[in-house]
Amino acid sequence: MKKPNDEILLQVDSSYGDLILRKNLRMRIIETLVFIVGLFVSANILNTQSAAFKVSAFAIAAAVIGLAPFVYKAVLRPRYTLTKTHLIVSISGKETAYPLTEVEPVIEGRHYYKLRGKRESLMVSRDFLVQLNERIHLFQRKGKRR
Repeated sequence: MKKPNDEILLQVDSSYGDLILRKNLRMRIIETLVFIVGLFVSANILNTQSAAFKVSAFAIAAAVIGLAPFVYKAVLRPRYTLTKTHLIVSISGKETAYPLTEVEPVIEGRHYYKLRGKRESLMVSRDFLVQLNERIHLFQRKGKRR
């Protein structure tokens, strides 16, 4: 999807920390549903007033929160590439290139961006986001001078 004359400035795969901190809404909903199903299963097996049920609830929560990023990384394989002119997002092998003119931060310093007008969460490190913001700022300045 990347043009041959674009030089890659930075290419990163999402780390465990990035995936645990910067999940999008869909992933958070899936985690919540898995937790609720786990609680229902546990409630059917154990007495809800027992200490075993309470311990199992904490264990289910820890498992869902702690293991979900490993599952996301294995299934989604998120990779982000920043070139001179594009942000390339690869999720589950599907690659999408966004011109930097169509990328804008929703809240400065956060991981939410508008990509072609749609609000998306970028699951990348702060270093990548800093470089992305610098490239976007550079493009905005170039556009104002013309």
